[in-house]
Amino acid sequence: MMDRSVGWTKFETRVMDHTDFMAVAVTEAEASLKEGNCGFGAVVVRHGEILARCHDTEKTGGDPTAHAEMGAIQKAAKRCGRNLRGCQIYSTHEPCPMCATALLWSGIDEIFYGYSIRESLRQGRRRIDISCREIFERAGLKVTLREGVLRERCAVLYNAKVREQIEQLRQPGEAALRDIATERGVNRVRWFNANKATLPAIAGKPLETAYRVLLERLGVTPAEAPILHQDDRRLTFGSKNFCPTLEACRILGLDTRIVCKQLTEKPTEMLVRQVDPRLRFQRNYETLRPHGAVCEESIVLHLPGEPD
Repeated sequence: MMDRSVGWTKFETRVMDHTDFMAVAVTEAEASLKEGNCGFGAVVVRHGEILARCHDTEKTGGDPTAHAEMGAIQKAAKRCGRNLRGCQIYSTHEPCPMCATALLWSGIDEIFYGYSIRESLRQGRRRIDISCREIFERAGLKVTLREGVLRERCAVLYNAKVREQIEQLRQPGEAALRDIATERGVNRVRWFNANKATLPAIAGKPLETAYRVLLERLGVTPAEAPILHQDDRRLTFGSKNFCPTLEACRILGLDTRIVCKQLTEKPTEMLVRQVDPRLRFQRNYETLRPHGAVCEESIVLHLPGEPD
């Protein structure tokens, strides 16, 4: 606001809070995934100032101990000395036993994390099933633990489907994407044939049937992909569901308009044609997320004689 008595503009500055610091850690974890590492990020803070930020480099650096927390502790200690008492650490994932022990030796006594070891284990990821809380209790030291900070954003980093997409999209060139798309299409056709007897079927309404089948295959509810327009020839819906491809493209810095056209358009059309060979799948790439609020997609009834 303007202080007219002195004639200068006074700007308000907002003090960073826990979610701000965790957001920096998430950025580090995304950089890790983009590099081909394991997707962990950590930030060490003292008196509201970031002392160190780091992500794991296990794969690219060839060092199995190069965890994000270990790197952040080392960087902070170089600035402030080995005793980091009074510091906080923000980690996208609950520290593993190695990192938890390192935190104890460093003196850091306030720990924030987003995603837990238990949650990773439930996803089938390889983790040592010992919580950092258990390690701290056995050490007999008072450590403040705050769980679930920016949990939803951290959960994306460890989502198995997002990670699978990242690995696929890291393969260079359009040819690799075409091969993946062909494999997806074959898998969707195989799925349709295996489940045909139990899939939704609306007599005389191929557009609605294909829409329901598509949602079933993708595990999406009608509320997550509501119908925007419908007539005898076209059913248009707006997908706003969680999308691993969207998240993978965001992390890797790829354009969804290019990736989705090459990777998902053909497999989706192969699936809707199983319902009725006259059906086609179309997508409005101008409004595709993140360029629009929803991905506008259509199932179209193609009549004989019309150009494809």
